[in-house]
Amino acid sequence: MFFSPSVVNVGGFKINTMDRGSSLTLGPYQQVDYFLSAKINQGFGEENGDFTPLVVPISNVLDADLVDSNSAKNSVV
Repeated sequence: MFFSPSVVNVGGFKINTMDRGSSLTLGPYQQVDYFLSAKINQGFGEENGDFTPLVVPISNVLDADLVDSNSAKNSVV
């Protein structure tokens, strides 16, 4: 699947990218009982900007682990 990059313009603010678990709010906001767990490999980093050149390195990763990171959500709510 290919998703084109989205651009959000809010007044004089331009938002190029939002990371996982982020939110754009324009008023009071409260997150209750929120949990995020992710395994991310950013070997060459992220390029987040206008007119950033795209370099496509060719690489290979051998990850033989069945479970890399166990995570559990414990809530008191």
